[in-house]
Amino acid sequence: MALTFRTQHLKQKLTESLKSEHFVIHYGMRNPREGRGLASDGVRDRVLVLTYLHALESLYNTMTGHPWGREPPPVDGSKRTHVYVFGDNPITTFDSNTLVPEIYLPCRSKEPTTQSELLRAAAEAVHEGAHLFNFRKRPYYDLSTEPWVWFDEGIAVLMETLVAAGNPDYCRFLVDWIDNPETPLDDEEAKYQAGMFMRYLVKRVGPEIVNQVWNDSLPHEDPIEALQRLMPQPETFLSADPAVKDIFGSGYCIDPYFIWDHESAALAPDIFFRFGERAVSETFVLTPGKTAQLEDALDHLACRYYRFYLKKGVKGVRVELMPEEGAAGTKLKGELVVVTTDRTRLPAEALSQSGSESGPLSVAIGSLNPDSIDHLVLVLSNCGVKSSAKFFSDHDDVKGYAVSVSAT
Repeated sequence: MALTFRTQHLKQKLTESLKSEHFVIHYGMRNPREGRGLASDGVRDRVLVLTYLHALESLYNTMTGHPWGREPPPVDGSKRTHVYVFGDNPITTFDSNTLVPEIYLPCRSKEPTTQSELLRAAAEAVHEGAHLFNFRKRPYYDLSTEPWVWFDEGIAVLMETLVAAGNPDYCRFLVDWIDNPETPLDDEEAKYQAGMFMRYLVKRVGPEIVNQVWNDSLPHEDPIEALQRLMPQPETFLSADPAVKDIFGSGYCIDPYFIWDHESAALAPDIFFRFGERAVSETFVLTPGKTAQLEDALDHLACRYYRFYLKKGVKGVRVELMPEEGAAGTKLKGELVVVTTDRTRLPAEALSQSGSESGPLSVAIGSLNPDSIDHLVLVLSNCGVKSSAKFFSDHDDVKGYAVSVSAT
């Protein structure tokens, strides 16, 4: 990002500085003891700057230490990263002359209390510091980095949860993650939500996979392609095959529904208590002999939840999924989960082909006891990877389907 004339001019006004081992923070005072103040481009006092410095050094130690083992970011002759404090928006960019990365952090905040101001300051410093380390592999002046923006942001949010442990500021990114599970994983407008995917990936596979994907991807690969190639055996990252328990469809799409479950890799009680469970597309109450039907659509790398409560007398349930393009070769994946009254879940049952290629994907569960079952949830995921926003003529978005659920 090219620096504006105003930015260059303001940098010259930041006459104060604080140094640490790896950073130098440049700032100015709103009301200095002597001379002209910087008004809305100055800090109230040094507490904010010290908070930034501590958070950045903590991030530095984390990312250069085990298990991340990242190389230090590029620096100039000062052997430190320059951080400039003014304005309202945090950003990591680069000096247009040296191409060395630098960080800009806000000098003020609209948070209502000092505590929330400093919590946000620490989170923003960690977030931008993560971008600083990611810059070495994919500098922002290289246009080929565009497909990696969401993965970059996901790593930055992940680092907020690891380095600033106990700091709830990252939750500000997650209300849309809770409300819109049908948003694609790599959607440009949802890039901060990717932090929850990173968190899940680290719990399921380990932090090494995040580093491998970022550092060891091939020049032509995007993050999803790199994930598919680098996923350690016997794991499979992405597969619509009902017989394959992949990380995305059978894991990341299902587990967050059980965000309150201590056995779930997506366990996040802090998020659950703040925002509740993920949004369910539709809920049905099933009685013996009743059939519930719905029609819907789903974009690539996204999912939907459909919930079913059972009335007394229901002994079995059959679910059929008919994709608009037919079951053969569809990238839609369906799995049915029974949730008991004590809020435990039984192993997911995959919808699979049972008849002709033109028939639906289906699954039947018998011997049900409604007294011991809280509900059933059908999780539909789209394992396609091609976005309509990227002008693929054969994109995987808006894939329509019909679902029929009958109770006996």
